Amino acid sequence: MKSWKLKILLPFIIIALLALAKYILWNFPVSTGKRVGSLTKISKKGRFIPTWEGTIDEGSGDKLTSNFSVKNEELATELYNYEGKQVILYYEQYILGWPRDTNYNITAWKPKDFAYQQADQEGYSTNTNNITEVLSKTLFCSLIGSLFSNPDLYQKVKAHVKENNLYLYNQIDTCNE
Repeated sequence: MKSWKLKILLPFIIIALLALAKYILWNFPVSTGKRVGSLTKISKKGRFIPTWEGTIDEGSGDKLTSNFSVKNEELATELYNYEGKQVILYYEQYILGWPRDTNYNITAWKPKDFAYQQADQEGYSTNTNNITEVLSKTLFCSLIGSLFSNPDLYQKVKAHVKENNLYLYNQIDTCNE
């Protein structure tokens, strides 16, 4: 009586164990992190199961290159269009990578010069002088903002600045924009 139940249940148990093993080996990340460098190569490889594979150069020399794979098709095409430039790649590492070449899967990315691009989108030029202006304004506004906790001191500093430096006094009003 037990033998026919075992014959029926054993394939289901084996399939469940294989599914669990597949999940742990291919879908459960063992580490996460980021790599920064020049995206030197990204291509779609394979005839039967095509995968996106790439290489990032983190410095000079063979020891500082890393290979990676990309599961997400949209992410891979974005990277493909950014090839040859400095990038920051965020990855998850798995125990096994098959059918991909590596066990490093890229989950997100951004250009290394992201701060410069943000300044550009906000209407600032990406040259160093304009970025310094933005940082100076931010620091100045932070200093002025820190004085709000003491209204008397804030008014004294504001009056002193108005008396001695009209340019800085006018900058106080732009801090509230």
